[in-house]
Amino acid sequence: MNLRTLRYFVVLAEELNFTRAAERLHLAQPALSQQIRGLEKELGAQLVDRGRRPLRLTEAGSYLCTEAQHILASCEQVAVGTRDIGAGERGWLAVGFTRSSMYSVLPPALKAFHHAHPRVELKLFEMVTEDHADALREGRIHVGIGRQPAPVAGCTTRILLREPLAVVLAPDHPAAAAPEVRLADLADTPLILFPQQPSARFARSVEALFRDAGFVPSVAHRTFEIQTAIALVAAGLGMTFVGESVAAHGRADVVYRHVSGLAGEQGISTLAATYRSAEPSPHLREFLDCLPGSGATISQGE
Repeated sequence: MNLRTLRYFVVLAEELNFTRAAERLHLAQPALSQQIRGLEKELGAQLVDRGRRPLRLTEAGSYLCTEAQHILASCEQVAVGTRDIGAGERGWLAVGFTRSSMYSVLPPALKAFHHAHPRVELKLFEMVTEDHADALREGRIHVGIGRQPAPVAGCTTRILLREPLAVVLAPDHPAAAAPEVRLADLADTPLILFPQQPSARFARSVEALFRDAGFVPSVAHRTFEIQTAIALVAAGLGMTFVGESVAAHGRADVVYRHVSGLAGEQGISTLAATYRSAEPSPHLREFLDCLPGSGATISQGE
């Protein structure tokens, strides 16, 4: 199945007449009929009820027509964008981001960048931090905004935000009445971790807090993303940890508490931007200028 055959089928679906469709496509009618029969054979489904006058699409044909129209429109949009970018009339920037960055650094940066560069198309891809490295290596994104990212070869990682951790508790948790809690107060509370990926550095750093305090937490659930973890806390299934910027935009059915007694970097979570050190896109530099932070780098991948 190719785009040309899909276009033939969509025109036939619009005309419901082989003769008129062939005229629109500048084809001989037998050639169009052959193309449609070949498509039906390839898909293993009858697309057109030829015994009706006018022709009628089968259920499978109606489904294919709807999907094919979306595909063709998308391809046209891609073609127009590619021509404009090639002619220097437009630009594009692909940003990978982790969900928690939407609570702090990313929205104002996107707003400022779009205001300054309205002709640059922003492609936004929500993904866990651990997926940024492959996306950067494969050229699918220009920059990844992630939490505690690992060094990536050939990339620079720049600090955007350093913030204390907060524990998320159900309102009826015994420790929720105090403005601050100690890890010891949480020893018997099940832990809900995110993201679920085994290599997730944020989840591992949370577990390390408890190990450094001398006990191993009981991990009750692992979720793919932050809002699911917080919802499970609201359901009374345990606790989770987030950066304090998340707490500022949090749900009303949970409470966020500062964790006291953490030494040094233990209770600090970092958001950072990772990008290819030799990235030629001028729009990347313009976007980086819209991001907060001191510009200090935490890694310069070799």
